[in-house]
Amino acid sequence: MAKKQKRRIYNPVTGKYYELRQRTTSSGRRGQIKGLWKAPKKKKSLLDIILE
Repeated sequence: MAKKQKRRIYNPVTGKYYELRQRTTSSGRRGQIKGLWKAPKKKKSLLDIILE
């Protein structure tokens, strides 16, 4: 099995996760820290909105 790439790293000093750049781009190299990691938002269905 292939090893899964890390998409975030944890900083124990600040207690926050940081997002990593996954591929080489014109503006940066692989593995650079892009910024704070945020969990993907769950999409709400129409039923969820009505039931709130």
